[in-house]
This record gives sequence, structure tokens and C-alpha cells, in this order.
Amino acid sequence: MTRVKKILLPILLLGLVLLTFLPRVWSLHRHWASDENLWMDRSHAFSVAMQNGNFSETFQAYHPGVTTMWLGSLALWMTDTATKSDAASAPFLTPERLSRIRLPIAIATGMLIFLCGFCVYRLFGGTVAVLSIAFLAVEPFLLSESRRAHTDALTALFLFLSLLLWLCYLESNLSRRSDVAFSGISFGLACLTKSYAVPFVLFVPLLLLWYRKQRNLSVARLIWSALLWLMVTLLTVLIVFPYMWTRPESLFICGIGFPLLVWSWRNVSQEEPTQLTRTRVEGLWWLLLTLVACAIAASAPIFNMMFTAITLAHNLPKLFLGEIYHNPGWRYFPVVSVVWSGVLTLPLIGVSVWNAAAQREQKNNKMFRFTIVLALFVLFFLIGLSCVAKKISRYLVIFLPAMSVLTALGATHLAQHFTRKWVGYALLVSVFLLQAVPVLRLHPYYRTYYHPLLSGKWVAENTTCITGAGLDLASDYLNAKPNAENIQVRTTWFSQDFGNYFVGDMLQRHQQTHETSPDLDYDIEYLRDKQVAGRIPVDAPENYQLPEVLDPGVKLQRELEHVVTLNGIDYVWIYRVLDSPPTNDISTD
Repeated sequence: MTRVKKILLPILLLGLVLLTFLPRVWSLHRHWASDENLWMDRSHAFSVAMQNGNFSETFQAYHPGVTTMWLGSLALWMTDTATKSDAASAPFLTPERLSRIRLPIAIATGMLIFLCGFCVYRLFGGTVAVLSIAFLAVEPFLLSESRRAHTDALTALFLFLSLLLWLCYLESNLSRRSDVAFSGISFGLACLTKSYAVPFVLFVPLLLLWYRKQRNLSVARLIWSALLWLMVTLLTVLIVFPYMWTRPESLFICGIGFPLLVWSWRNVSQEEPTQLTRTRVEGLWWLLLTLVACAIAASAPIFNMMFTAITLAHNLPKLFLGEIYHNPGWRYFPVVSVVWSGVLTLPLIGVSVWNAAAQREQKNNKMFRFTIVLALFVLFFLIGLSCVAKKISRYLVIFLPAMSVLTALGATHLAQHFTRKWVGYALLVSVFLLQAVPVLRLHPYYRTYYHPLLSGKWVAENTTCITGAGLDLASDYLNAKPNAENIQVRTTWFSQDFGNYFVGDMLQRHQQTHETSPDLDYDIEYLRDKQVAGRIPVDAPENYQLPEVLDPGVKLQRELEHVVTLNGIDYVWIYRVLDSPPTNDISTD
């Protein structure tokens, strides 16, 4: 290593660390988003259940969100320990406490990005690895979800790490069984974070069949490797999820799983693994069936709730291409993937896939195999998400890490066309800046990002906004007024997180009647209210009843005083209420 490289390498690593962690951990008290109240409460309930030894009560949701609750409960324990004198009497849902709970999630996602980058380094070396880490760090949707007390970013990165470890193992000619074991641990944590990672178990056989064909790998060793991976996954779930400790089926899983784990570990390590005779195949088949049956029985409550989520659309409608739907259909995720993609993400993915296709005739081409696997992984989950009834835009985070690495591969391929290295590096820096600047300039409201070729007007009229962006700024505006603690504000259901920052009194619109109307000073409306409130979904059943939270409510005589605008889109409208009695008319300005 030359002297220049010795100097540049630490600077480059420091730059990657800052790029990955600073946007995630800075201003974590800002932008309280939907469902974070739930995960704060669940983390608290999880922590209490663990302290009291009521392990069955650690099952809080079908997600099941176990890693999120472990991290959240750790943050709560550290916070309450540091402020033990007033922890019991202090308000629970505060921006400061939210920031504490978000912090370990932000740090964990940053560490997972570096672990993914290390796997890419093992496969393709430093340039692709550095670019992959950089693109993963600034992927707008992934960055936004990494800052939330939620499950999606952790799920996506645990799952992607599991896939990359599989690829490292398969490209090493099946010589590193530790890769399989760590992949199983990572997949187990992904399943414990969010249940929609589970279908990856169907992708793994396709992955092994692909590599069997491409590299002529030993069938017996692949089977033993898959068995090792599955056993590590099951035992990870049993160990990390305290709810499973209370299930009697877990004893049977451990009783069968540990011997199979040891047996498969030994066979994977041998130069010539035990041949799978018909008797052994039948024995393994029955053991696996027993394990699956026990696992399903132990997880029955989770699977029952998962079935509901898959077959029933979200109870609140969403705006999609100008219409209101409960289930916007198969086009939803392809469209939102384009709307919220990076500036050059899709073109560079096209370059990487085209490059892989051009090399398909070359023997033992690692880049071809890797690119095709990532592309199939994206399609696998894109199609899967499009088939379920419940569609929420943040679900697409599951395949965004794969898209980020495909983007890095495409950029690297373009840079390789230049004979002068400095020109190639200049191209990579330019591509990265085009990807990063439109995202990082929005700090800390990364989720308000949309593709720069689209207009804010089109995005607001055709896609459902994320709940919460700008409400903290609206509260700052009213909190700065004289006697703000005496101001009374009416909010909507979608703007209820305004109250987590506001120092005055708050009443939700759907809770207001003529008999209970207080002397209101201000009325708050949110972008999603403008999009869906009072409108009947296109796919609504007969005799559809409008949910009360979508009812326009009692009209107030008011005038517009202030609008919160983020990235060219109006998110929050603050109306000053005039001195006149309310009516039954639909609200107008």
C-alpha cells in the first residue's frame, strides 16, 4: 500500500461513517411519524413484561417487532435509569423520549449497512463496497425509515445481510459454513422484526438451484447447508423472542433442532458430506415436517394476524393516481418505487442488468450471477407485495437495499469504460452527489423526497403523503405565540401528532360536537386530510360507511394564517378561527 493510500483510506472510512450515521442520528426528536406512538407503547410493555417475568406478554403485535422492542426497551431502561427520580411522573410520549428510542434503531441500521458493505467487499473489492455503502446510506426511503421507531428499515437490512452472506458462501465454493450460520441468525432477526420477511424462505431454494446450475455445486452439500441455515434461523427465533419461551412447542423444536443443527454443521464442514440415501431423505423429511408443525403451532397467533393483514386492505383509504382506494392494486408498488427512487437509481440499475446480460455467456462470471440474484430478489418481493391486500408505501423498503447495490454496480460499470482512473472516479463522485444532495438537503424530513423530475403538485395529487411531516414545524409556529399554553387548537386524526410538540390544548375534529365545542383559537389540517377526507373510495363496498376520522366534521368560520411547506409541497394548513358560531356545513375557507 502506497503512502497516499495509507492517508486516504482512513479519511474515506471516516467519511463513510459520517455519511451513514450523521443523517440518521441528528435531530431525532423531529418529525413524529405515524405508528411511532404504538411502538413506544409496545416497547414499554415489552420492557415491563421482561422485568416482571411475564414473557407471554412480550407478544405485542403480529409484526412481531421483537428487535424493535428490544432496542426500544433498552433505550427506555437507560433513560429511566438515568432519570429515576422523576421517570414515573414524567410524560411518556415526548419528543425527547422518542429521540432516545429512535437512537439505537438508527445506530443499528447504520451498523447493518457497514456489514452489508463488508460482504460486498468480500465479493467485489473496495470500489464497489464503498459505493454500495454510500448509496445505502443516502437511499431516501431507507434513510427515512432508519430514523423511525418502527420495523421496516431493520427488516430490510437484516434480510439483505442474510442474502449477501448466502452469496458470499456460494461464491466461496461452500468453504465458509460460518457464512451460512450468520445468514440464518440475520434471517431469524429479520423475521422477528417484521413478518413479511418470512417469504424469503421460498426464495432460498431458487437461489440454490440457480447456483447449482451456474457453478455445478454439490447437491448434498447445498442441502446440508440449507438445513443448517434453517436450524440456525429457528433457534434464533426461539432464543430472541421471549414469548416463545412460554410455548410448550418450543421444547420439541429445540429437541429436534439442536441435533439437526449439529448434524448439518458437521456435514457442511466435511470434504465429502454424508450422502443422502433414500432412508436419510425420508427421515429428514419427517423431522422437518414435525419442526414446521411445531413452529406453526407455536406461532399460531402471529400467523392468524398475518393472514388478516394479507387478505384485508388497510382500513384508511389512500390516494393513488388521482383516485381514492383501500387497495390500489398491482400498480401501486411499481409506481411508488419510481416516485421515490433516487435521481439515477433506475437508469443505473438498467445499466447493471444490461451489463450482466451481456456477460451471460462468460463462464464463472461472478458479476453476472450476483446481479441476476439481486434483480430476482427485487422482483420476488415487488410481485409479492403487489399481491397482498394491505399496501403501504413504506413496505417497499424491503427490496431497496438490493436496488442500492444494483445502482452501485451500474455506476461502477460506467466508470470502468474510462482508461484514465481519475476520470472514472470523478464520474463516481458526480453520480453519488446527484443521488445524495437532493436527499440530504431535506434533513430531517427525508420522507418528503420525491424524484426531482416530478413536480410537487403531481406528487401531492397522485400519491398518499406520509403522516407527520411538518407537524412539528406547525407546533413551533404556534408555540412561539404569546401565551401559547392557553391556545386551543382543533386537529384532525392525521394531524394528531401535532399534540406531541404543542404546549397548548388540543381537540380532535371527529370528537367535536356542537354541545362540546370549546372556544377554539386555531384549526389544523394536514395534507392527507385534503387528499382523502370526505371522499368515498373507488373500491368501497356497498353501504360503505365513512370512518368518523375521515368525516369533515363541524365547520368553523376561519381564515388561513400559515402554511408549512416541505420540498415544494404544502403539508400543514393553520387556520385562525374567527369569532362566530359553528355550523353543520362542510368546512370551506
